[in-house]
Amino acid sequence: YRLSGHSEIQCVVRNGVLTWDNDIPTCEAIPCAPPPEIANGQHSGTDKELFVYGDSVTYRCHSPRRGHRPFSLLGEASIFCTTRDNLNGVWSSPAPECKVVTCPQPRVDNGKLLGGRQPHYSYGDTVVFDCDFRYSPSGSGASTCGDSELWEPPLPLCQRSSCDDPPHVRNAVKARLAGNLFPVDTVVTYECEQGHQFSPGETSRNISCLPDFVWSEAPPPCERIPCSDPHIPDGKPVDPWQVKDVYTYGDRLEVTCSEGFAFKGHDSSITLHCTSNGTWDPAVPQCIPEPRCPKPDIPHGKEVFKSTSHYTVGTRVRLLCEEGYGLRGLALVTCGADLSWEPELPFCDEVCGPPPPIPYGYHSGRGQSEFPYGAKVTYSCAEGLSLIGDESIYCTSDDGHSLAWSGPAPQCRAVRCPKPVVERGRMTPQVFTFPYGRLLTFSCDEGFGLRGAAQSRCQADGTWDPPVPTCQPVQCFQFPKQENIVVRFTKMWYGVNESVSFSCQRDGRQGAASQTTCSADGTWTPPPTCKNHDTCERILRNKAAFQCGIPLSDLKTLLKVQKLYLEIQKLEKEL
Repeated sequence: YRLSGHSEIQCVVRNGVLTWDNDIPTCEAIPCAPPPEIANGQHSGTDKELFVYGDSVTYRCHSPRRGHRPFSLLGEASIFCTTRDNLNGVWSSPAPECKVVTCPQPRVDNGKLLGGRQPHYSYGDTVVFDCDFRYSPSGSGASTCGDSELWEPPLPLCQRSSCDDPPHVRNAVKARLAGNLFPVDTVVTYECEQGHQFSPGETSRNISCLPDFVWSEAPPPCERIPCSDPHIPDGKPVDPWQVKDVYTYGDRLEVTCSEGFAFKGHDSSITLHCTSNGTWDPAVPQCIPEPRCPKPDIPHGKEVFKSTSHYTVGTRVRLLCEEGYGLRGLALVTCGADLSWEPELPFCDEVCGPPPPIPYGYHSGRGQSEFPYGAKVTYSCAEGLSLIGDESIYCTSDDGHSLAWSGPAPQCRAVRCPKPVVERGRMTPQVFTFPYGRLLTFSCDEGFGLRGAAQSRCQADGTWDPPVPTCQPVQCFQFPKQENIVVRFTKMWYGVNESVSFSCQRDGRQGAASQTTCSADGTWTPPPTCKNHDTCERILRNKAAFQCGIPLSDLKTLLKVQKLYLEIQKLEKEL
């Protein structure tokens, strides 16, 4: 408010009356001029005429036409009526402006926009930036589009603040890293992995981040710690591919002793390991001479796949005989702890080679390559073929020294004999085919006799041998003359059931007549025989002569006659 009237009045006597010398003042609200009008906008007090102290108005911009950018209100949107001298009213600030304000697209090198991204930026728009990893901002991270179409405060600058990750060093690890940011003067320590070094005796190195944010010179790769060449007198590596010019940490080398040598107190081979301190574990061993068995020499024999000339304990040898000889004993022998061969060495004995082959057939020695003396092989033919020749041959010796087969191989041929026909007869077995070697037995019907051999075999030339017999009517021939038999034959032979009379003559006397009949089997039934008096009977007949009282001379003569008679009887039996 302001004072209207005199600020001071004085009590006076006027016309004898006490009164004030001026009118009493009043306080009135300090007025302001109407708020200024703005282009492209208006304020909220357009409906008022009087604006006094404390009144305020708010400005706003008009809406843009279609296709045009909006207006931005530049300045204070609201102003109020105030006073500076407590007498005159003034507006608190100039009226704002409405105009189109456009700021450029915000770009910050090595930075990224975190917030406020828009296709177009107008007055009052705010953007927030942050710097990339290992960059730091210089200035405010937030900027606003100002009325001068510039970003206020200016967009930040992202400046380098850290070195990149320390370089990788082969076979080394980075020790004591506090994080992933490396400001200037940061020191990184590299330590070689176990069994590696930068140089002899050096296993760690440092690098630092320089002021231009690059690392000082990186160390070279860590190389494996070498081991000395494990030379072993009278020894060698087991696998040639393990041999190297230089051995380093982690290498393995399996070694063994040369033939005739062995490790003392160890197995046949030892695996050495190159350790992280450049030594071999276990220590490089020594090879010492090894006991051995004598050379396994056998006459007419040799070793199979001979691979050594030192026959140490445990060495296994397989023996083989030369051609024409067979091994007697076990082929595989082992050098024993007592330096002798176990089992004892075999020997080579002369043998026959494979038997001669037979076309269209085979022999029982298939699969064998050696045949000792006396060995037998039997030949067989394929089905439908006949074996011509000896069925079996033997490994034998004609001169007592060298062995050979007893004969050539038989032949396999398709041999068939014709079917034999015997009238009034039959054959066994009853078959329909007659290959080589078939044996048939023939017999005749009753009343007929077999003329020829009873058996015949099919021969290699397709004939029967002996020839096939015939069956002829049975005939009984005159039986041979016998002592003491008197018979009178009327013809040379007799038919079946014909009879002949005969009688026996004894001591010059002819006995009663008997008959014998011709049987169907061609024999005389019953057989024509006369019983002879045996010697005992004849001696008993002279019993009377051996009595007491006979003169000695007569008895002596009788005994001589008797002895002569017995000798004659014995001679007759022998003849």
